[in-house]
Amino acid sequence: MNCFLCKGDIEDRLATHTVDFEKCIVIVKNVPAMVCSQCGEVWYNGTVAKQLEKIVEAITSSAFTEIAIVSYSEQAA
Repeated sequence: MNCFLCKGDIEDRLATHTVDFEKCIVIVKNVPAMVCSQCGEVWYNGTVAKQLEKIVEAITSSAFTEIAIVSYSEQAA
């Protein structure tokens, strides 16, 4: 598969997903993703994207900090 932006090769890798959500920045590490080896563009499949939404919502609704760093594998389980 080739990147839609630069036509580079897409590889399955782990990525870091960052969301700046109102009063909290959420960083989710080790997220399964498709990443372009040339430009670094990142895509998530539907299942991963849904899980990321759930993780961010759970963290931001109960966060008492401005920055939250979590591991995808621990939160998705």
